Amino acid sequence: MRCRTVLTRIDALRTGELPDVESSEVHDHLKKCRSCDESVADLAALTVTLKECCVEPPKSIRAVATDHFDVIESGRRKVLVAFTGRGLRMITTGATEKEFRLAYAQRFARDLERAPLPERLRKQVVAALAGEGVDKPVVDFSDAGDFERKVLDILTKIPRGEVRTYTWVARQAGRPKAVRAVGNICARNVVPFVVPCHRVVPAAGGVGSYAFGSPFKRDLLRSEGVPVDELEDLARRGVRYIGSRTTGIFCFPTCRDARRVRDENRVPFRDEGEAVKKGFRPCKHCQPIAA
Repeated sequence: MRCRTVLTRIDALRTGELPDVESSEVHDHLKKCRSCDESVADLAALTVTLKECCVEPPKSIRAVATDHFDVIESGRRKVLVAFTGRGLRMITTGATEKEFRLAYAQRFARDLERAPLPERLRKQVVAALAGEGVDKPVVDFSDAGDFERKVLDILTKIPRGEVRTYTWVARQAGRPKAVRAVGNICARNVVPFVVPCHRVVPAAGGVGSYAFGSPFKRDLLRSEGVPVDELEDLARRGVRYIGSRTTGIFCFPTCRDARRVRDENRVPFRDEGEAVKKGFRPCKHCQPIAA
């Protein structure tokens, strides 16, 4: 066996993967060839050196690459909550701790360790799950882009008990044509409940889809005071806005002002154009047209 042939088989010989016949031939060659024997010794020394370089990082470095999570039980729901020093970072339900850790690592490239959720953050998660809403969510948006952060921030300002459309959110964000992008951001929202993406519905009406299923979305909205059945009935009739004969103002059906309008004074509209054409002004609270 020649030197070149022997050297291409050294690593397989070292790991025990070389067939017995070839292994015997390589050993015989090494006994006779000083140069190849020295090459084997150099490889062994390199292997030892590389292993010595693979040391465990100090705790201070590992801590930088590790965030924390806790498990909260609210009613019949078990919710996993990841958090950082900046606030809530990821919330999910219906997953195992292993699945949650894996999803977090894939999204943020960081590990998770179990730790108690700070009381302030715990109260926000519990309040959101109970339908009480959260006025000023403490959320870590550090990984989000500018537009995504803006959209998520707008979601937190949709009042409890009300819903808005994806089109409305896009307008409020200053990009009225980015309706699909808004939908994708809502779908990717990793801090649901607290950042209420469930309060965003299709412009065509109805409740729409949800990461945890439409029934879950309906339950959340009902717990916050949204008249889901009425909203879906209006959608079936093609009604998107409600006007008031007494004020000459039109709103989203779930707007606090629209819900105070008496039945005899309610004027249904299929779109904002129809409302404006009949002389109605957009509500300043729910802003059905202007951002």
